[in-house]
Amino acid sequence: MDVFAEKSREWTASPVAAPAAGRRRPAREPARAWNLSSLAGRLTEISDSGAAPSLTAAAALILQAQQRGEPAAWIGFGNSIFFPPDFVEWGIDLAALPVIRVPDALTASHAADQLLRSGAFGLVVLDLKAQARMPMAVQSRLAALARRHHAALLCLTRKQKGAPSLGPLVSLHGEGRITRTAFSRFNWEIRIVKDKRGAPGWSHTESCRGTDGLC
Repeated sequence: MDVFAEKSREWTASPVAAPAAGRRRPAREPARAWNLSSLAGRLTEISDSGAAPSLTAAAALILQAQQRGEPAAWIGFGNSIFFPPDFVEWGIDLAALPVIRVPDALTASHAADQLLRSGAFGLVVLDLKAQARMPMAVQSRLAALARRHHAALLCLTRKQKGAPSLGPLVSLHGEGRITRTAFSRFNWEIRIVKDKRGAPGWSHTESCRGTDGLC
């Protein structure tokens, strides 16, 4: 595993919409809201087909974690990573966000295991991209560690709309979409298609300002 400082390495731009002040619309019921508290202790998956807001949804949670003083970490592989200047615009402290680069999805899962097992992280983001595969034994172990340490484990996957989740141990599965509302304004939405703690079908929507590259 390779922990690196984002500013000193190459990356590919992955646009993340910046928050728009005063336009957030969280779900009314706390148990059905897209926030760190409602995802704590759960294995959550957000999927998209490449043009949806999974990175933006993850950024929102990272910011919440840092504001609460709870460490968050990002695990990914390949040449693609979030665009660091976009995260800075969100208000995320990159110096306080460990980023772990690994060669493949299985090693990424092992890294998540180590971070969760430490009990030091309130949020672990596992960017699986199109390699959205996780053996049942790995799912079981990670889900148990998330529950034990009351940590949120967020898996980002790339798949077609309507595709099943990573497996039966995924507690919450959402599909993302983004719609333009004005020249530089967008709504990003996470529609929950699986919720083991309640009925699916609810959604979370926020309004954001698009980044320069996205606009």
